Amino acid sequence: MERSMGQLRYHTGLNSAQLSRMHSNAGKRLGPMWIPTGLTVADENYHLKTNTKIYSLGHNRYCAVLKSANLFIGYRNIDVYVSNKYMPGSCEHESIMNHENIHVQIFRDTLYKHAFGIEKAIRQRAKRIGPVYLRSADAAANKIERLLDAQIRPLFKRMSQDITRKNARIDTKSNYRREQAMCSNW
Repeated sequence: MERSMGQLRYHTGLNSAQLSRMHSNAGKRLGPMWIPTGLTVADENYHLKTNTKIYSLGHNRYCAVLKSANLFIGYRNIDVYVSNKYMPGSCEHESIMNHENIHVQIFRDTLYKHAFGIEKAIRQRAKRIGPVYLRSADAAANKIERLLDAQIRPLFKRMSQDITRKNARIDTKSNYRREQAMCSNW
């Protein structure tokens, strides 16, 4: 199993309207007057690849057995955007950076928290997959991968839902008001 915490990249060249277009659903629950000043985007990745051993049983029948499985979960990149309206070093810029870095920490901590359980599950469940008997070698190999994927992908989805819940807890009107009360030039 391979996991990646993602390359962290910071961007300050976009304005609030561009940030809003980048993630049009981000502020829907905050109301029509909400204008984004920062945004964190993590490209969550899940990729399962299996290797199988295929045995020809004759009469167009094949047996597939799982030899190995490789799973990648994590992020290739985590991009943090801060509106170009706020100069680096300003109170507002630092407030936005602090907020967005909490999102980064949520992505990374939640991946770390779930990765061990996912790795343990794939090791245990892979042993119980197969053999699969079908009339096509490719179909048998694909079936092995689908069977393992059906057991592992829900764990990744659970992690993703956990990330969404945790991010929503800090993206609230009251939290934004509290953060904005610390600076005067919004």
